[in-house]
Amino acid sequence: MLYKTREADSVWLVSASELQLEEPEEILGQGTFGEVIKAEFRGTPVAVKRVLARKMTGVGASGQFSSLRKEIRKNLIKEMRILSRLRHPCVITIMGAVIESKMDPLIVLEYMDLGSLHSLIHNQTIELEAEMFVCILLDVVQGIRFLHSSKPQVIHGDLKSHNVLVDSKFRAKVADFGLSRVKSVHQRDKMVKGTGTIAWMAPELLRGGNNTPESDVYSFGVILNEVFSRQDPYQGEDMRVVVLEVMDLGREEEKRPAIDERCPADIKGLIRDCWNKEAELRPPC
Repeated sequence: MLYKTREADSVWLVSASELQLEEPEEILGQGTFGEVIKAEFRGTPVAVKRVLARKMTGVGASGQFSSLRKEIRKNLIKEMRILSRLRHPCVITIMGAVIESKMDPLIVLEYMDLGSLHSLIHNQTIELEAEMFVCILLDVVQGIRFLHSSKPQVIHGDLKSHNVLVDSKFRAKVADFGLSRVKSVHQRDKMVKGTGTIAWMAPELLRGGNNTPESDVYSFGVILNEVFSRQDPYQGEDMRVVVLEVMDLGREEEKRPAIDERCPADIKGLIRDCWNKEAELRPPC
């Protein structure tokens, strides 16, 4: 059994020597627990996510840091055994991972030319047609539907416009899905600080609930609204206050991002359905 497991892992395990990083490194993006850099893998341009243990906890003691790195490696191996098998046109291909004892883990990903949906919709110098966005949003729905129907089921858990990547043909793919065991190391700290991802999070998650297909649907509703408004959710508001209001504890009126007036009526209805405070009443992807 152990031999078979190692043989299966060899399909996705990558040696660090197989990656050619650019000098100086080209940073494609930075997140709450790592950074994404451009590289070359077996002659193909790729994006490489570097999982930074120090970024999760601060500098800390060297023993604590070493222990955390081991925990991340162990959890990443479990995740990769599932995620490396997923293949769909609307889901980023995870090509492999570098998991070696004396370095932070590296996840080798399909490279997307235009970067994130977030950077596209917030670049006011780019004129974007409605039809283009419709295609992108349909791609997101198909990608999430595939993850939710996979066996075992994969919940994205961090769906936001930053984690939807777009290629030169304006086709979109869902990225940064799964990895729940790795992300759980720093999830609590991220929520306490009240930054970034929480603006896309469902109320039940802010109250400490588990990720579900329905919480992904809520996040998709936030992206849908973001596409039409071309603004971050709750832009200009104090996120510490927003979090308490979205948690919906004792409030008569639900706190949600403002829906842009230019948004078509049927889309407004869909957005509101995605944001239903009763998770089981949200539409499936």
